[in-house]
Formats: sequence, structure tokens, C-alpha cells
Amino acid sequence: MDQSTYMPPGGVAARARQMATLSRLAHEKFIDPAIGRLLDDLRLYAGGLPYDSDDASLIRVARRQYERAVCVPPAFVAEWTDHSAKSYQVWAEARPRNDFKAVEPYLVKAVDLSRKFANYFPGYEHIADPLIDQADYGMKASTLRALFTELRGQLVPIVQAITSQPLADDSCLRQRFPEAGQWSFGLEVIKRLGYDFNRGRQDKTHHPFTTRFSIGDVRITTRVNENDLGDALFSTIHEAGTPCTSKA
Repeated sequence: MDQSTYMPPGGVAARARQMATLSRLAHEKFIDPAIGRLLDDLRLYAGGLPYDSDDASLIRVARRQYERAVCVPPAFVAEWTDHSAKSYQVWAEARPRNDFKAVEPYLVKAVDLSRKFANYFPGYEHIADPLIDQADYGMKASTLRALFTELRGQLVPIVQAITSQPLADDSCLRQRFPEAGQWSFGLEVIKRLGYDFNRGRQDKTHHPFTTRFSIGDVRITTRVNENDLGDALFSTIHEAGTPCTSKA
């Protein structure tokens, strides 16, 4: 999160090395055979629990993650993390200039690394399957094609109906709105929506996101465009929707 909010651009090389080292060490710890033996020891315990119980589910997911992780070399994890950190900084600097050429070589390498990752899981139907499965277990390219085909049939008529209407006048949102005022306004809006600042905070970034350190520490971010009130306001509301930060 620090790289996306406060870190100066000159720190990216060192931060990339730090993140790569930490990710490699964490991966090495996780794929240690001792972890596999501990998970084996838990099979009997998990088998006696309801399938959807918290403990049974945690053990099942941990086993699945372990079996996937052992297929990936720690050196690759470090390489991917290093590349991701460096790519983010290049994108952050290129975005205001709309400079695709600056980002292009990093995207090419990202695709190459993605292919390399997929090949650690041979037997896939489509090379994207291992990547999709990592983010959404059980899903693959063929599943998404069917899903998107169904969605397209329903969404396209909706989009056509909307775009056939006269354009809405949103000029009220596209005026001069000083950053300080937008920031204060956004904080007041999410406070009234129930965002708990005792368990969260908001900072600026290039691309809004939410990150959680614990159930009592959930950070959100936003960005401010002084010529577009909706940019900061709607991203702030969106990120504040994280359930862990709303008051009970």
C-alpha cells in the first residue's frame, strides 16, 4: 500500500527488491514439506466437521493453496513481485501523459511471466485457465465464455436503450472543484454512510483500492480530479463499501 500512496518515485527499485525478497521467503515457508504434513494431520479432524464449517473450509482452502504453491518455484514468485512493483511505478508516471509506449514493454513481460506461470500447471484447456483459477477457484476460460455470452445477450439491449437516449447534462460535476474541498466532502459523505474511521482511513493514490490489515484496520484510497467531482466522490463511496469498516 505504501508504494501506491506515500513512497517517493526514487524508492521503487529498493522497494521492488524488498517485496521480491519477502514474497520469496513467504513462499518458501509455505511450501515447506512440514506444512504439507501438518495439513495431512488435519484431514481426519476436518473430515469430522460439517463441510461448510469455518475450520473445515479453512483447512480445505489451505490444502488447495498449498498444492498449487508447491508447483511454483520461489524464484518465479520473486521475479513476478519485482516486476509488478516496477511496473506500477512506470504506469503511475505514464498515466498522466497517456504514454502507452512507456508501459508497453512491461506489459509484454507481464504476459510472458503469465504464460510461464500457466506452464507450471500443465494439462490446461486454455493457457489462461491456471491464471483464472488462481483468482476464482473452479473457473476457466470456457466457463467465462459461456457466462459472457449469456451476459452479452442481456446487457447489449440495455446499453443500446441507454445510449439511444439524449445525453444527460452532467456539467454540474465538471466544473472547478478545489482538491481540499472535495477531500473534506468525500470524508463527510462516507462518514454518514457508516464508514468507521476508528478502524479505517483514506489516502490518495493513482488508482483507488482497498486493503485490509485486520478486521479492525481497513484502508481505502481515492484520487482527486479538480475538474470532475465524480472521480473522487464515486470512487470514495465505492471503496468505503467494504463491510469490515462499517459500523455495527
